[in-house]
Amino acid sequence: MGEAYISKARAVEILLSGGVVGVPTETVYGLAAIADDEQAVSTIFQLKGRPSDNPLIVHVSSIHQAEGIAWVDNQAAHLMERFWPGPLTLILPYKSDVCSLARSGLNTVAVRLPDHIDIRDIISSVGKPLVAPSANKSGRPSPTEAQHVVDDFARAVAVVDGGPCRIGLESTVARVTGNNIAILRSGAVRAEDFVRLGFEVQVQPGEYHRSPGTRYRHYAPEANVKLYFSMEDLLIEAQKSGSRVILSVSNPGLDIPWRQLNATTIYSELRRADALGVKEILVHCDTAVRSNPALMDRLMKASELGTNDIGT
Repeated sequence: MGEAYISKARAVEILLSGGVVGVPTETVYGLAAIADDEQAVSTIFQLKGRPSDNPLIVHVSSIHQAEGIAWVDNQAAHLMERFWPGPLTLILPYKSDVCSLARSGLNTVAVRLPDHIDIRDIISSVGKPLVAPSANKSGRPSPTEAQHVVDDFARAVAVVDGGPCRIGLESTVARVTGNNIAILRSGAVRAEDFVRLGFEVQVQPGEYHRSPGTRYRHYAPEANVKLYFSMEDLLIEAQKSGSRVILSVSNPGLDIPWRQLNATTIYSELRRADALGVKEILVHCDTAVRSNPALMDRLMKASELGTNDIGT
């Protein structure tokens, strides 16, 4: 078995030798490789069991570095200045230095400048952009702690421990065309944030193939996840016999295990439920939860309601 936890310097060594490492970001932990190294990128797809038509996000350490791999117009530059570093991925016309596999053969590339000093330091030291999809087996809840990466890959991948992820949900993915922004995946940057900058926001289902995390069931634990919009309905189900846990914003008042639901810890709670060996996870989607598009998107994809190309 290999190393479990490594330093940033060791991560740079592994990446430069064509390897793959786990890295922290403010959203979720990523499985990183140099973006123009097709063999290393192929290893990521193999490790994750990820479909090859699901493109990867390329992470950069500066706007200047982004301009080296993608064509950046004035509108995209404006969004970078406003939201980077941060949880916004932009789909941009491809320029150079990202292998075809990372782009799923598309003429666009997904680019982000993460708001976590560890991954930015690693990218700067490597001197090249890194792909870094979530460091979990494809379809499983994303990792928001270094231990989650170790749990999923059993030391086949070494990880830099940068602490718990501050945001805990994947980045917003958007494509800008003139004054229009198409949100392809919901995240911490919301539609209203773009509207305040004068953009018109829309959803373009035909563009989902350009974004990671939109066309396959994602974020699902071993336990069945059931969503309830009525606490009364949830309580009726909860009192039936069986092994289950409740996720709720507030205490449901039942003598069965429950955990507080929020966007930052949802993946940790799904993983915790699996560790307890429960058969079902009952989720109360109250008004506060339903008003969070990113959280609802992840819950629906993790639940029995999850289907391909679900709206985000």
